[in-house]
Amino acid sequence: MHADNTTSITRKLGDSVAITLPKRLNVAVGQEYIIIKKQSGAITSIPKVADYFANAEPDEFYTPELNVGYTPYGSEVGE
Repeated sequence: MHADNTTSITRKLGDSVAITLPKRLNVAVGQEYIIIKKQSGAITSIPKVADYFANAEPDEFYTPELNVGYTPYGSEVGE
């Protein structure tokens, strides 16, 4: 997968500001995004997805190999 760089101009849309995305980016109409604005002014949009864990089977995401040498602390243990 490669990056597809392009530019766009913001436009007023009602009480909001909109950024038009070119058709070639294949962004679905109605797709919901999480928008993050950083202190630098950079804006990132991440497609919102359904809850990955909503229909998970028991232990489906259990990965003990990632926990080797890990000790939880603070809010990770419900404090």
